[in-house]
Amino acid sequence: MDDSSIAARTEKLRREIEMIQQEERRYRGHKNHSLTESAEHNKREFRVLAIREELRTLVEKAREQSSQGVWYS
Repeated sequence: MDDSSIAARTEKLRREIEMIQQEERRYRGHKNHSLTESAEHNKREFRVLAIREELRTLVEKAREQSSQGVWYS
């Protein structure tokens, strides 16, 4: 994975996090939640964990590439 694809994936994940944050603000704005709303909240929580793990992997790949002096044209 080259630097540009890492950057593109990181940007896509950043946009997804923003969307999740908006949904969570709406969710927290209500006091009573239906089972469906609670299930969607749980899905968002798990997705945030998956995004964090993917970002850690991308950071590691970027570090490996920069430490190896990999150049792409």
